[in-house]
Amino acid sequence: MKENIIIQWINDKAIANGQVEELAANDKMTIFKAQGEDVLRSDLLKESHPTFLFISKGKLNFQINGDYIEIQAPAHIDFILIYPWKKIKTSKDFEGYFVTTEQSFFIKVSESIRSKFGGLIYQYAQKPFAPLNEETVQRIILGLHLLTAIIKQPEYHFRYEVMENMLRTLQLEIWNAVFEVYKNEVVDEQQLWSDILSHFVHLVRTNCRHHHEVKWYANQLCVSSDALSAQTRRVYDKSAGQIIDEYLIIEAKAYLQNPNQSIQNIAELLCFSDQASFCRFFKRCCGISPSEFKKKTKTDNEVMRVKD
Repeated sequence: MKENIIIQWINDKAIANGQVEELAANDKMTIFKAQGEDVLRSDLLKESHPTFLFISKGKLNFQINGDYIEIQAPAHIDFILIYPWKKIKTSKDFEGYFVTTEQSFFIKVSESIRSKFGGLIYQYAQKPFAPLNEETVQRIILGLHLLTAIIKQPEYHFRYEVMENMLRTLQLEIWNAVFEVYKNEVVDEQQLWSDILSHFVHLVRTNCRHHHEVKWYANQLCVSSDALSAQTRRVYDKSAGQIIDEYLIIEAKAYLQNPNQSIQNIAELLCFSDQASFCRFFKRCCGISPSEFKKKTKTDNEVMRVKD
């Protein structure tokens, strides 16, 4: 955890200059305090662990999806990297607290409260930051201090349970602030889902070789798997899983038409656990085995050459 946040988020020069202080770390969570100018890396392309930043002083500037954003303290930022973050800069008087959590721990904590704010998640994910009022700031600071103290006490018998509850409380504080931001906005749900589905199809086209599960795409889009499939059925008359399978089959057929690619190699390229699981998938979708498809493709090509 500690190595992840240093490598992924923090500028090497800032570490060398002593601008970063580890407040607490264990296998579930890491809390860092960062101060000063340009403490973050200039570009953030992806996140491997859920991370948020509480800005207590100064400001942070960055570019996201073509827009230039300036965040003034006090504010909360979730590093939900649907789009790459570019040209990130912090001011000289910047002070912020990073909280990074292990993926499965974060999911466990969030599952029980996700339904409370599910309708806002995708909208918030487009610009995942919110200003904070003074009362919220005081509660977040108190929560961070308590979390830090608990993490640093490995002998505390219910340490993980307390960490779960405190992280859940912090999330609710943050989402309360997000609701304040969006409370007067009228959301066109149909347009919102149109945007989500467009992004879903783009994600499938670019990631289906590596990610076959609906849940991965739902997580990227900050929606539930059931809601995503319900909307794809409404618009495309297909489940989200069927759409993923269709694009994956297109990739598989393209590889199978290459005589230099073995079925074993194709299974590895498409991130199946083994050749057998790839063959079962292909036959389920196409009605024939990969080897039969390869043979048919070869025969068809020979016929075409004879005709020419």
